[in-house]
Amino acid sequence: MFSFTGRGAETRLSWGGVPFAETDCVACGACVQICPSGAITDRDRERAAPIPEAREVQTTCGYCGVGCQLTVRVGADDRVRWIDGAPGAVNRAHVCVKGRYAHAFSRHPERLTTPLIRRGGVLEPASWEEAIRYVAEGFLRMPGQVAALSSSRCTNEENYLLQKWMRAGLSTNNVDCCARVCHAPTAAGMRRVFGTGAATNPLEDIERADCLLVVGSNSTDAHLVTGARIRQQALRGASLIVIDPRRTDLAAIADVHLQLRPGTNVPLLNSLAHAVVRLGLVSSAFVAARTEGYADYASFLNDFSPETTEPITGVPARLVWSAAQLYAGAARPMQTHGLGVTEHMQGSEAVMLLCNLALLAGAVGREGAGVNPLRGQNNVQGAADMGCQPDLLTGYADPRDPAVRARFKAVWGRPPPMKQGMTIPEMYAAARAGSLRGLFILGEDVVQTDPASHVDGALEALELVVVQELFLTETAKRAHVVLPGAGFLEKDGTFTNGERRVQRVRKAMEPLAGAEGAPGAREDWRVLCALMEATGLPQHFQHPSEIMEEIARVNPAFAGVSYDRLGQDGLQWPVPAADHPGTPRLHTGSFPIGRAQFAEIPFMPSPSLAGPGRHPGYPLTLITGRVLEHYNCGSMTRRSESALLAPVDALEIHPADAAQLGLTGGSPVTVGSPWGAAHATAEITDRVAPGTVFLTFHWPKTGTNNLISPVLDRLAGCPEYKVTPVRVQPEPV
Repeated sequence: MFSFTGRGAETRLSWGGVPFAETDCVACGACVQICPSGAITDRDRERAAPIPEAREVQTTCGYCGVGCQLTVRVGADDRVRWIDGAPGAVNRAHVCVKGRYAHAFSRHPERLTTPLIRRGGVLEPASWEEAIRYVAEGFLRMPGQVAALSSSRCTNEENYLLQKWMRAGLSTNNVDCCARVCHAPTAAGMRRVFGTGAATNPLEDIERADCLLVVGSNSTDAHLVTGARIRQQALRGASLIVIDPRRTDLAAIADVHLQLRPGTNVPLLNSLAHAVVRLGLVSSAFVAARTEGYADYASFLNDFSPETTEPITGVPARLVWSAAQLYAGAARPMQTHGLGVTEHMQGSEAVMLLCNLALLAGAVGREGAGVNPLRGQNNVQGAADMGCQPDLLTGYADPRDPAVRARFKAVWGRPPPMKQGMTIPEMYAAARAGSLRGLFILGEDVVQTDPASHVDGALEALELVVVQELFLTETAKRAHVVLPGAGFLEKDGTFTNGERRVQRVRKAMEPLAGAEGAPGAREDWRVLCALMEATGLPQHFQHPSEIMEEIARVNPAFAGVSYDRLGQDGLQWPVPAADHPGTPRLHTGSFPIGRAQFAEIPFMPSPSLAGPGRHPGYPLTLITGRVLEHYNCGSMTRRSESALLAPVDALEIHPADAAQLGLTGGSPVTVGSPWGAAHATAEITDRVAPGTVFLTFHWPKTGTNNLISPVLDRLAGCPEYKVTPVRVQPEPV
């Protein structure tokens, strides 16, 4: 809330005596967009006033996986003048601070506009032709010893081309995407229980739910527009349950906040299921008609009463019983979950337990009732859909299936390779061992976002590292070749958001031209086509719409997707035919595997934390995550005015722990773990419980992921970002 200070012409808004950046305002700009009198002004509009407007373009936001529609106004100078939310089904004209204001990166002076080749240890400018030839010749010298990491910031069409290049051009399934380090456990867990690893419901079902269960997701920071919908539905009367080690904004208004100890999702979720069964709230008709294994599962749950698990999770039994009553007693309970579930050794298994809860309540295949993972990056769903994973082709097709192989051969002219590819952690291990020699990285800063215990030594051991990027990121600095790509405002294509909605991305401006004769950046799909031709797999696409036509030929779930049909709101796959309206809700009548499978998951404490003497001298437990103002590694938001709102990575620490260490707010600290060190400033807050600390990873100088252990999810290989033993020490001022 704000008030006014001053009189007359000197009257100004006041935020209670604190700087604006320290207020609760989320800076989304909605007040400006809807203000009928013009009394509230917008900085972007004020600064752009002298520049005539050239065009207005509707596109899809390139930040998180919500997939908000944007109206982008571009000036005659080919720069963004301002951005508003557009009235699409996903966001209804609402948009967060990143989508509206964090666009300065598109014309930032640090943008790459010329290819670079390392000569004599130094990255030097090169022509596009020389760089393409250098990469092609290098990879062709390494048959079977190359790999690629796709980008969840790039379009479906670009991700499709990358995996096609690896498979049909370089004969390897060594391709993976950033889902490996975030939501691969979601896909693995949901596939095992339901048969499909994607969100079951559209976001609009939030307004139809009468109970919302939010697990391991700080939605109002990481997915603000979706978080706002959850908040609004709770304020309208829906019950709200939050499972999170932190007291997030949603936890603060929840009917029940289960503030568990980090790393104890599995026993807590088992105890919730135990309570549902014991309270007699199981949807018996649904379980009998559509599931298998219930009797054995109910027996398994006997050992997980809320009273039994309380000493492990730290959650009072009475709260577990209350949450179970609210969730399974609701007519339309809906779940959302985030990386607080998946980024654990038992992440995939915890997702399976969330699916179990939905099955017990009969909360699948209905309006307002389902299981919805909140995807982190704008096109992480699309990257996986396009086949950027080592075991499944486009559309999650099995490369060992003869019918699948025949379908892809008919379109590609070559069958996909049979040999299982490598996941991201396996690529790093193979690089250190010398069996992987070349790596192509499309738009990912793995040096900053992946655990240093995985990356250290891997890139240095490779003979050829190629990075296609917007900026000279920490990863690009280590590359042998750097190729300047284009941002989401500079290309056409599609993104697929977290609810399976395929939406158009429309070019608002041209890729950034180079100054003083520099070649300039290029759309990523054009660069990939050039690389494919140079390695013996020529492509003849003239526009991304033609790439989508090919995707529709190999992926039955996209058979009815075309640019002409996507319109303003897109289509939710599966879209099996040209006259099909799309599928807002999955599993309405059956599951792809027939009957859903209850999963019995015992608790296995992470080796990082198990046992009182496992890592002596590291008394605190670190969890990591995002803040509202920044996005992932921060390469785009740090080059915008978001950096003024959140200029550093802050370590959240409880007042009791801070007092014991002699810390005050803003104190510089070193955070150490058995695997490395990070540097941040202390933020003293009771949002975290005693013994728990929280740190973001948006600034390279912090080095947050230096701290992360080598522990991986047991099924999907996702790193365990959410439970790291650490100690905190004050730094000299």
